[in-house]
Amino acid sequence: MGRGSIIALIIIIVALVIGATYYTLHSRAPGKAMHTITTSTLVQTTSEQTTSSKRATSPVSTTTSAKKSVLVIAMGDWGAPSPFLFYPRGPGYVLTSLIFDTLVWKDQHGIIPWLASSWEHPDPYTWIFHLRRDVKWQDGEPFTARDVVFTLRYLEEHHWAWKNIKPSLIKKVYAEDNYTVVIKLAKPYPFFLEDYASTIFILPRHIWRNISNPYSFRGKKAFIGTGPYRLKSYQPQQGYIFVANPSFWAGRPLYTEIRVVNIGFSNPQQAALAIINGKVDTAAFMGKAYRVVEMIKQRLPGARIQSGPMYWVLFLGFNLNKWPYNETMLRRAIAYALNLTELVIKATGSLKAALPGSPGYIPPYSSFYNPDIPRYPYDPAKAEKILDKLGLVDRDGDGCRDLPSGKPWHPVLVAPSWYTQEAIIIKNMLGKIGVCITIKTVNSFHQLDTLIKKGAYDLEINGHGATGNSPTAFTWYFSGRFGARWDNKTYWSLVGKLLSAETKQEALKYAKELQVVIAEQLPRIALYYPNIFVVTRPGVKVHWFFTAGGIDGGIPLPYNKLALIAQRTRP
Repeated sequence: MGRGSIIALIIIIVALVIGATYYTLHSRAPGKAMHTITTSTLVQTTSEQTTSSKRATSPVSTTTSAKKSVLVIAMGDWGAPSPFLFYPRGPGYVLTSLIFDTLVWKDQHGIIPWLASSWEHPDPYTWIFHLRRDVKWQDGEPFTARDVVFTLRYLEEHHWAWKNIKPSLIKKVYAEDNYTVVIKLAKPYPFFLEDYASTIFILPRHIWRNISNPYSFRGKKAFIGTGPYRLKSYQPQQGYIFVANPSFWAGRPLYTEIRVVNIGFSNPQQAALAIINGKVDTAAFMGKAYRVVEMIKQRLPGARIQSGPMYWVLFLGFNLNKWPYNETMLRRAIAYALNLTELVIKATGSLKAALPGSPGYIPPYSSFYNPDIPRYPYDPAKAEKILDKLGLVDRDGDGCRDLPSGKPWHPVLVAPSWYTQEAIIIKNMLGKIGVCITIKTVNSFHQLDTLIKKGAYDLEINGHGATGNSPTAFTWYFSGRFGARWDNKTYWSLVGKLLSAETKQEALKYAKELQVVIAEQLPRIALYYPNIFVVTRPGVKVHWFFTAGGIDGGIPLPYNKLALIAQRTRP
């Protein structure tokens, strides 16, 4: 083995050790229990399903000819791509969006017409959507307003796990004619386009009206939509094959076939090697996988690398039901003791990989980010003075601060194992001011949530998505979904005003005020906001982009279906 090969191997090994990471994409607010399918379930959409699935996992790169072009994406297994079957995380939604459409969609700039060619908002309670007249379902049936009305009622009745449509939201929905839908809200909701119209997959009424249990519907008809691609086959733990919809209403699909192989986001090194070796054409990488992306850049000259915001936050949380963590001054002391820029560089390798956290919790790239908030610049001396005033001092000369009672104080910091490095960095920084932390790692977010609910922690490293894309997410950031519930009257009063706002401008005003309250009280400390990277092999036709605010109001993946349409005939 030559010297160059040895160096390359060392780089890969380092990437394996440092770069592996996993992020929960697009975490949702609490809702009904999620429904998933078992790995033994096989959705059969053609008689050639088994053969097709084997092809989906075999080494292949993009091939282009006059008749056939294939794109291979490393994304993993996210369940069957039907509205009630996909695993309720961002990638599952994105795959399903290849088949099913929504009333409006988003590009890199914002909301665009989709199944609805235009809409009206005559008063705070009313939305009127004018539908396209030339859209057909993939089985040839015409798409009409009856499908939209049926969908809204059906999803409410069956408690759609992805976006629970509450009876308190929609007062009335009806078809004014075959191509006009009128929605009357029970109360003003200025973000209806972003939070619902661009999210809800419209179902074919002629198929789903006879389905009493949508979560068990796995037949061929469960995968009939109006989108640019149709499902040819899906085999759990192996992959998907989508084929172009020749009668797609918005233009010609870019590829005749798209294959999604079972290489997930939690294994960035495997995805990197697959890209380098030509087994896949494109893959996305998150946060600390930045080092892996840099390795690809060295090994594969000409690879196209794009980066964008992930709308995801890694935070340091506190047990707000326990002293001294329920003391605002204690949390401020911790904030002064943390050098977040240094933490990002040490944990991820570069400020290109992530942005240091903001005290207001919302990332700087958010459309409603408030820069005018209290700040806590790195100042260990100031942190020590605050701790002294709280009576947390070193009473026995061992270098560790003790409780006012004289008992030893060793806060327990719990963290998922893949954030061990961040935990160690925080431990070292706090150790400089005499706060001696004990680190406890768990193997999954599920285990972490269990510890949090039991109150068996003092500090936590945790994270979630949908950060900074929709102001309505303030309703669940501190509701107890992640970490302890924060019972701050000022905060929840402002949340109520935000939800009652009749205009976006009014809602955004309250969103900025909420960031001030968060920065003053620090119920959590935002550590960093990771970026997302997409790598595409040289010569591959597709040109991805990052959707404004994320797909469906927060999914950071670059795989917007608009990039997979060669000739769009509609705006």
